[in-house]
Amino acid sequence: MMPIRNMEPIETYNAAEAHKNQPMVSVVMVAYNSAKYINDAIRGVVRQRTGFPIQLVVSDDASTDDTEAIVAKWVARYPDIVEYHRNAVNLGVQGNYLEAFKHCRGKYLAMCDADDYWTCRAKLARQVRYMEKHPECAICFHRVINYYEESREMSLSNGGGKAMQIHNAYDLSQRNVITNMSVLSRMSLLDFDNLPGWLSEVRLLDYAMHMLFAASRPENTIHFFKRPMGVYRHSAEAIWTMTEKNARIQMAIDVRKHLIEEFADRPDLVANLERACADMQRNMDKPDAPAKRKLLSRVRATVSRLLPVPRP
Repeated sequence: MMPIRNMEPIETYNAAEAHKNQPMVSVVMVAYNSAKYINDAIRGVVRQRTGFPIQLVVSDDASTDDTEAIVAKWVARYPDIVEYHRNAVNLGVQGNYLEAFKHCRGKYLAMCDADDYWTCRAKLARQVRYMEKHPECAICFHRVINYYEESREMSLSNGGGKAMQIHNAYDLSQRNVITNMSVLSRMSLLDFDNLPGWLSEVRLLDYAMHMLFAASRPENTIHFFKRPMGVYRHSAEAIWTMTEKNARIQMAIDVRKHLIEEFADRPDLVANLERACADMQRNMDKPDAPAKRKLLSRVRATVSRLLPVPRP
């Protein structure tokens, strides 16, 4: 397992240079019993080199470990960046995200769950620069390094080029290739006081939000950065690795069924979403082909030999 460093000295933060008005980017970090990982996650955010203010919203879903104490040290050190909000009761992943959104004040919205972390210190600067130059862009995202804790292997996301084929909501309705911790969205495109009620019911809220952002205007575009700028941790505790394959597929189908109702006036999106549901339904109870598993294993082994685990 990757070592988790303590809070060693890093660049001194000059509070006098921080703006106290609206941040350019609000970063949502949902956490629950995340003491093992959250130092890396927060460090990757506060070490961002930007010419604009950022806001990190840590939303703790009533953790019972040392998450609160760890975050308190970061709040004390970076009071103009890090905000800590603790839910009185456990709301679950969806409820925690929706609660976190209430505290966001930025022009743009970024995500970084407490068990993931950013590795590129210019990540936000690059994404914001692109979004500012392209007002038609609703979402931009980038490649990530997948780190599999149990095997200590790595792989690169979107290596097959599918992400480069995602240019708008129509493309995104065909397949979900966006890793949540890589995304930057334009907050003004959604009314966060009136989000669809069904969001609290779906397990895959990230894809739902990406689709809502992407489809909010006809002219919206999506941009992909080929550079890997973060680590997505696949741990035993993660939602995608603790759930059986069929249950995972059902979660993906469920969110698409809600999106089909949401976009009833967009037959192009509905057709793609229905087709995706049908394809996933056919894949239930169908094991991965041995040749595919063997190829994936070889790719991960090769990437792991050539690529050191990056640090935040």
